[in-house]
Amino acid sequence: MGGTSSERKISLKTGNQVLSSFQKKNYNVKKFIIGKNLKKFVREIIEFSPNIVFNALHGKFGEDGQVQSILNTLKIPYTHSGACTSSIAMNKYFSKIIFGNFGIPCPKGILIEKNTKFTLKIPFPLVLKPVDGGSSIDVLLIKNNKELVSKLNKFFSSNKIGMLEEFIPGREITVGVLDNKILGSIEIISNESFYNYKSKYISVAKHVLSPKLPNHIKKKLGEYTLTAHKSIGCNYLSRADFRYNEKKNQVYLLEINTQPGLTKNSLLPEMAAEIGINFDELCSKIVENAQCE
Repeated sequence: MGGTSSERKISLKTGNQVLSSFQKKNYNVKKFIIGKNLKKFVREIIEFSPNIVFNALHGKFGEDGQVQSILNTLKIPYTHSGACTSSIAMNKYFSKIIFGNFGIPCPKGILIEKNTKFTLKIPFPLVLKPVDGGSSIDVLLIKNNKELVSKLNKFFSSNKIGMLEEFIPGREITVGVLDNKILGSIEIISNESFYNYKSKYISVAKHVLSPKLPNHIKKKLGEYTLTAHKSIGCNYLSRADFRYNEKKNQVYLLEINTQPGLTKNSLLPEMAAEIGINFDELCSKIVENAQCE
């Protein structure tokens, strides 16, 4: 848990929640809080020689294929998806190209780099986001040309590359996958213009389990989620985030998360609880499906 990304705090929350679950059982568990000294981490993990690593990291290093590559090299099975899958899913621009090729509608977007000119062919409002970030950190809504320069400057003060994407108005729907099958769906109702960091972790948004949706939209959400999950080779669990534009009667896949949060406010545990899988059972199921590439 931990790591050096902007999602360190969220990872610590996930890790401690999972640790608490395993401590109730007869697991011999050791907590590794990852910092910048990776040699120390590798040395300590070799010394402990675990049967399985539960990967509670979020963001860069933990969710983008890097720690997965280390564990593959050490031949230690780990939870969640493998190195290549994690790398693809973490790159929002690259993964959208793949999803689009499988017929999944995604918002139009362009890559932009710091101090590099670009041609804007997408109408306002726009969403500016890191190409490889999570937890909605540094995600900005740009409503017009006047806001464009100031928000680009703010964004590039802490990012080198980003993605400008069309803003899809409508309802925020997320769909969970467990055991490579649809687990459930939740509609997120937030006071913010989109499901941002504040509505995820501070002033937590309202979650509506199994929201009322037209049958053909429910079907599309399920089909697109499983197609995205399988197309990049996710292992056992994932969570797909969508926008549902009711006026256009269309859903758009925003991204797929290979390592959904496992905190008290997280979405996947809520979906699992709805069908009778409590948090401890969920953690056990995830760890039982660990693998090494």
